[in-house]
Amino acid sequence: MFQSIAMYLTEKLLSNTFTRMVALYLCLVMPVLFVSWYDSEVHFNILSLGFLRLFLLLCVGYFIAYLSGLCRLFTFERYGHAVLVVAWLFASIIGMCVFLFYGLSIPWTDALFASVSGLTTTGAEVFQDLSLLPRSFLFFRMWLQFIGGLGIIMMAVIALGASTGQSKQIDLPGPVVSYSQKKPKLSDMGPYLWFLYIVATLVCMVCLKLLGLSWFECIAESLSIISTGGYALHNAGIAYYHSEGVQIIVLLFMLFSSFNFLLHYQFFFLRESVGYFKNSELRCYLSLCVVTVLACVCANFISGWVVHWSFLDLVFTIVSLFSSSGFIIKPLTDLPLSFSFLLIIIGLIGGCSASTSGGIKVIRLQFGFQEIKQAFQLLIHPRVVQSSPAIQVGLTGSSSEYQMILLRGFLISYVFFFALSVLVLLGFGLDFSDAYFAVCACLSNTGVFYSANGLTYASLSEAAKLWLVLTMLVGRIEILAFCVILSPQYWMER
Repeated sequence: MFQSIAMYLTEKLLSNTFTRMVALYLCLVMPVLFVSWYDSEVHFNILSLGFLRLFLLLCVGYFIAYLSGLCRLFTFERYGHAVLVVAWLFASIIGMCVFLFYGLSIPWTDALFASVSGLTTTGAEVFQDLSLLPRSFLFFRMWLQFIGGLGIIMMAVIALGASTGQSKQIDLPGPVVSYSQKKPKLSDMGPYLWFLYIVATLVCMVCLKLLGLSWFECIAESLSIISTGGYALHNAGIAYYHSEGVQIIVLLFMLFSSFNFLLHYQFFFLRESVGYFKNSELRCYLSLCVVTVLACVCANFISGWVVHWSFLDLVFTIVSLFSSSGFIIKPLTDLPLSFSFLLIIIGLIGGCSASTSGGIKVIRLQFGFQEIKQAFQLLIHPRVVQSSPAIQVGLTGSSSEYQMILLRGFLISYVFFFALSVLVLLGFGLDFSDAYFAVCACLSNTGVFYSANGLTYASLSEAAKLWLVLTMLVGRIEILAFCVILSPQYWMER
């Protein structure tokens, strides 16, 4: 009898799916437990007990789902978009539980806000004084950003060995454009992308250590830098270190992570450097960074509005917002409103597709300009024959028309959701400027909240925080996935 029970548990319950679930859970909690144990924190025993209870609860949930048949029904091949959204929500709830385990009298809305802000690499800070928090607590915030940088699904489905027939639905944000002649599959590239991601983090750690930071600071800050997250160990952020060397290292790695990771893969593993030169999105992204810097420098000479900002501070801030990292050396309120507005807008644009950056993505901006250009040409020459805007931005092949519809749908739905979010926050009592900039910060995943009234995320109402949680998830997962799972047709056809 006992032998048959053991065989049942081995073959059924401890299946590949269950093993991956356990591995994902351990990836979330074990580093936090290690830091808490290493620092001999008083929270270690409470954390251990809380993690054990949560693990048992997850096992019971999986057991019920398996017996009821939900595991077989809710597969990635059949419900790719739904799995994508549910996985992010599930990981966010686990992160919220970890914050609550500390017993620091944190409201559950703040814990959920911090968890989603970390996983979506938004970096919107809801805790007012970081110096009062345990080191393992600070580390966990940045660990969440590291996990969310390349995506929960990317880690759970690819890095942990799951198979999928819909690799195009893996949550690398933005359209996937590859210039490799070898045409590698995304499912095959997954482990290499994570290897490259980890190696870049280790290199960043070593560089920061050479500049005099402690090992804990190097590890924690690197997790946030490579993921373009924006969380920091200190209230002053990167400015706490008062080091131009640290700023330069952070700037370089923010640029690295805001590039298309498929280009990094082609260069380091396929020995193909042509992608860096042929990728129009990358050229456009770098051009936008350079033009913005030059425009701000010219404005400095004309009006003197950034006299107290060094050139490095200016470049650092622009790259930080373009990459949606959200590291701020000096407050944006020091600048005139028009230039602060400009910096917030470039945060909405974001970095390249298939990077760790948030925002609309430069390739979609290129597509929009191509649509405008073709509209002008049609007004001048109504019978002109034009190529697809998707092809002109690099989306070649039989899927160009498919990608073009997705691009248009994304841009239109993005504008509608942006307007809806501002309207909702106005209903929650925020004035227009605060509501507008809060939506910009969360939907673009930059986390930089510009408020002339001194408003912070911590001072927002619970209802406003919950709506911004949804906004951060929409900005990271991208809005079309949410729209799809709300459609009855999506579920009826499956």
